[in-house]
Amino acid sequence: MIDPHRLPRHALPSRYEVRLEPDLEAATFTGSVLIDVDVAESDPTVEGLVLNAAELTIHSARIDGAEATFVVDPELERVSVSCGAPLSAGAHRVELDFDGMINDRLRGFYRSTFVDADGVERVIATTQMQSTDCRRAFPCLDEPEFKAVFSITLVVADGLMAISNSPEVSRRTVDDDGAARVEVSFADTMVMSSYLVAFVVGPLEATEPIDVDGTPVRVVHTPGQGHLAGFGLETAAFCLRWFREYYGIDYPGEKIDLVALPDFAAGAMENLGCITFRENLLLVDPDRATQSERQLVVDVVAHELAHMWFGDLVTMRWWNGIWLNEAFATFMELAACDAFRPEWGRWETFGVERSVAFETDSLSSTRPVEFEVRSPADAEGMFDVLTYQKGGALLRMLEQHLGADRFREGVSHYLTRHAYGSTETADLWDAIEETSGEPVRRIMDSWIWQPGYPLVEASLDGDEVVLSQRRFSFDAASDATVWSVPVAVRTTNGVSRLLLEGEVVRIPAGTGSVVVNAGGHGFLRVAYDRALLDRLEDIRALETLERYNLVDDAWNAVLADRLDVVDLLALLDRFAGEDDLHVWRAIAGVVVQLRRMTPDEASGALAERVAGLARPALDRLGDPVAGEPDVVGSLRGLLLRLLALSGDDAASVDRCRAIFESSTTDPSGVDPELLAAATTVIAARGGRAEFDALVDGFRNGPTPQDQLRCLYALAEFDDADLILETCELAMSPAVKTQNAPFLLRACIGNRQHGQAAWRLVTSRWTEANDRFPTNTIVRMVESVKTLTAPGLVDEAASFFAEHPIPQGAATLSQILERQRVNASARQRVEAQMVTLG
Repeated sequence: MIDPHRLPRHALPSRYEVRLEPDLEAATFTGSVLIDVDVAESDPTVEGLVLNAAELTIHSARIDGAEATFVVDPELERVSVSCGAPLSAGAHRVELDFDGMINDRLRGFYRSTFVDADGVERVIATTQMQSTDCRRAFPCLDEPEFKAVFSITLVVADGLMAISNSPEVSRRTVDDDGAARVEVSFADTMVMSSYLVAFVVGPLEATEPIDVDGTPVRVVHTPGQGHLAGFGLETAAFCLRWFREYYGIDYPGEKIDLVALPDFAAGAMENLGCITFRENLLLVDPDRATQSERQLVVDVVAHELAHMWFGDLVTMRWWNGIWLNEAFATFMELAACDAFRPEWGRWETFGVERSVAFETDSLSSTRPVEFEVRSPADAEGMFDVLTYQKGGALLRMLEQHLGADRFREGVSHYLTRHAYGSTETADLWDAIEETSGEPVRRIMDSWIWQPGYPLVEASLDGDEVVLSQRRFSFDAASDATVWSVPVAVRTTNGVSRLLLEGEVVRIPAGTGSVVVNAGGHGFLRVAYDRALLDRLEDIRALETLERYNLVDDAWNAVLADRLDVVDLLALLDRFAGEDDLHVWRAIAGVVVQLRRMTPDEASGALAERVAGLARPALDRLGDPVAGEPDVVGSLRGLLLRLLALSGDDAASVDRCRAIFESSTTDPSGVDPELLAAATTVIAARGGRAEFDALVDGFRNGPTPQDQLRCLYALAEFDDADLILETCELAMSPAVKTQNAPFLLRACIGNRQHGQAAWRLVTSRWTEANDRFPTNTIVRMVESVKTLTAPGLVDEAASFFAEHPIPQGAATLSQILERQRVNASARQRVEAQMVTLG
């Protein structure tokens, strides 16, 4: 039986010669590909060679120079090239001529556009091959295991820049019916997978390359944005050196181009030597950007550079292993960012991001980190919070359990052993196990192949702490799942590191506080009994992530109906005097969700309580001071926004209006953190004038960050008509399709008018699916989980029963289950808040 998703294995590619001639104005291209293949053993069931091809018109085919027949199967995205008999063992050469469309769907070979300084729309032709879209640019064996060398030649209009994975090695002028075109050829790549092939053609500019230990690095951008490239270049230079030292292996490519694109469906893509980005994730003015916006640039640049080794040099054999590629790059981005700007506390910030993975993994509809992937749609479903955030958190937990040096030694051993090859997940565990001597495969298999995570219950029994585990979930269902849980416990006797497996574990309790999950890096929640909670007398003595976890665990206990709101609020009261940004992010997150579930008659009492916590903290910070730590400015902005919106503080709202107004006359004199907070606040408390001002800021802002800040603030208005106008804007050409789904998601998440946005989206469902990138559709409806008013849970379930999202089926199930969890929690919280109010 033919596998519809896997190609025959009898012929392996070794080298491609790809020649493409794009016509940017007509949005078409012609091309040819020559593929050298090696047949280890002739397969009598296959005549010739089977390749992947999609949305291409094949004109001719040859095998070893002789004309061959070919049959295209559009449904399976394949072309079968036949010479009338099976290929004999040995080397063969297959050639095809073809043409195709440069599409508008941000996949394969696609169009990106921008408006230049003269108001003229200009076109870029660029690529996004992951997961299975290289076949839309040229026929190929489009599976990650089929690694080969790629030689790319592009024939382009004179005056356009052309770049690819490798350095340019030649260019010559060719005549095309009287029109001069330029043939640009690039050096052979290293052996790599087809999903890493990249080429970009357009009216672009590049910074002067900087030399990073022999590797030239530059930023490629649309004209006039070179002044925004410096921070990204600085980041790339640092990370490239840091990764080389961490891995103990030289960068495997010959150059690095960081390419900022006006249209890009993902955040960025790790194409070897030609890394592509959304503009706001690479181009930034550090003086105008918030710490979070700058950190995002560092994160993404570091993430993609980490892939040059882990993903590009060593690649997963099939898409079931994509989680490890992405999880490891997530882990490495955090480590590199922490080394680049240690004062930001990047591992503590990850606590906030990790909470999103906890949220999904608390559901019965969660999935194992690794699961069988058969089709391209299955692979697309892998790119979620369980792959990135949970996967990254599990690697951090393992690193902390083993120690950083032993973990790094194992990673270097893995990369050296499998360089230029393909692997399965177990190969990494085995490499780390070999170098560390610890049962790494047993530990990690318990986390990778089972869904969910443990609740570690800690109780005091005489002079001992008793630890046990059970699966955490939002419902009361029993579950016998057991993990090999690395747990760090701190008592007055010191820190104990142990593995909690099937049986309970007892350790001496000491005489003072007992902190389970010491350091806060374990992917678990902790439930203390009353005796141990009473020992936690001074919360401020706990480490930052430990305090963060206390808040996050408590809120999730409320959602799971294991803790009353009165106890949650009593815990929050204990954080009076808190001055850490990361802990305040946890507190603010709880307050925002609690506010959604609080009825109007109790909202005043909640606001008063929030103001009582936030106002003193904001007062302690005072006004911005030159040279203060970045995180102080971030905390000031967070507290101002929290006080204005959740604390209903009129003076803070007025302050935000003054800040925003000042930014329109003297932008350089306004603190970016305060301006970001003020932008959100003036939207949430504004009307038509503020709406128009934000639309103007979106259209004319001086940086990508300024533009997006204004765009997403449009979803904050407490006015149904303005929210619907924002939705209409998202559905119009004025908002790029890479951003529109996320603006609609924010509108659906609007506290007062999300229902109206939801109904507009459902009424335009076909249009949204036709226009937006397929991988953004399920993300667009993620905020449906916040629609908890009576009737909306059933309405959403009925709609998606008739309008499934095949490429995000698992994520959609999780969204709908979380909506039910939130609706149930809202009923309980409303009743409890009324009594408190």
